[in-house]
Amino acid sequence: MSERNVSANILRSVSLGHALTDMYWLIFPILLPLIKKEFSLSYTQAGLLITAFTVTTGLGSFISGYLGDRFGQRILLSGGFLIASLALILCANTSFYWQLLLASLLVGAGASTFHPSTIALLMNLFSERRGRILGTFMLSGWIGAAVMLTGVSYLAGRMLSWRQIVFILAWPGLIFAPFFFRSLRFPIRKRESHPQTKLESAHLSRDTLFLLIIFFAANLILTISFYGVYNFIPTFMVHAKDISVGKAGYFYIFAAMGGMIGSFFSGRLVDRFSSLLVILMATVIAIPVILLLTLATNPINLALLLILFGICYSSVFPPQNVYLANLVSSYALGKTYGLIQCLSILVGAAAPGIMGFLADNLGLISALQLGAVPLLLAGALFIYLRTRDSLAGTKLV
Repeated sequence: MSERNVSANILRSVSLGHALTDMYWLIFPILLPLIKKEFSLSYTQAGLLITAFTVTTGLGSFISGYLGDRFGQRILLSGGFLIASLALILCANTSFYWQLLLASLLVGAGASTFHPSTIALLMNLFSERRGRILGTFMLSGWIGAAVMLTGVSYLAGRMLSWRQIVFILAWPGLIFAPFFFRSLRFPIRKRESHPQTKLESAHLSRDTLFLLIIFFAANLILTISFYGVYNFIPTFMVHAKDISVGKAGYFYIFAAMGGMIGSFFSGRLVDRFSSLLVILMATVIAIPVILLLTLATNPINLALLLILFGICYSSVFPPQNVYLANLVSSYALGKTYGLIQCLSILVGAAAPGIMGFLADNLGLISALQLGAVPLLLAGALFIYLRTRDSLAGTKLV
């Protein structure tokens, strides 16, 4: 099989895997109202359930990024699907809140193996049109999320319990794992042909390190807003807008639709314009979108604003990864992506808990409005990076 066909097949496989992986990220947020009701949880306790998942995913991302650079991705990636799927079966059979909390940690451990190693794999396979490739990859995740949300909303409308829904969602990963293991045999063999000396990461210059620190800081600040608001959308629809759980899930689909649009177009924009410019525009536009979302009452306006929020949220990721791919040695991409994924997730892990705490004390609407504030600081940092890039007269991205 030609190298081009191998790369195309790998892109299809990892895109399907991304669709499944992003299902894991949305299971707890979309089912949170049902779980909260059964266990009589406060907003803080409900937010901590998502935090437990995200903390494990963050730590696991850093570890898996390093392991992927060092040993390859084949067993790591396929094994992640098995762990996450088996952990979901455990979630469906829990009797107490603490058991569900522990099971969610295992789901996060399985889900953590995918993104850092997979993105590094794609960046090493494709040296041209990286924005378009990442846009396609990110689009698949949103398609998977939309399919999952549609299915969950339908099942919830059919009066299935959250336990039954989680059990059903565990099976796609179990089926996909052996297929994914087989599909990765070509890049692993290709990787093993490289001398060990090439796997050593290049030293970063002081200027590059400074840019990375500022860029990481801006992304972490941005994460606080997006994670906090995004994970509370279903609960916001149920408790603030008096929408049923089943219908709230359908509203969540509008955010996923926006995610598809944002991933598709931002990936193509990155191949033509600066990555920093694309990220900055998404950050700035998200501020009024979040504020208007909390004030809207008409279902059509809510749907349109959720689409816009999804566009802003998803438009950050393709340019972020292209920026890093062009700034860092290709043999250290797994570590770099693992680090930013780890830091973003650990910071983002606190966002649902913070949002829940603010909602308990100030009300859910006020909490979501405050969630837009960090975007102002993130935007200022991206403006600084963009200005520095322009003054230097070099296009780093």
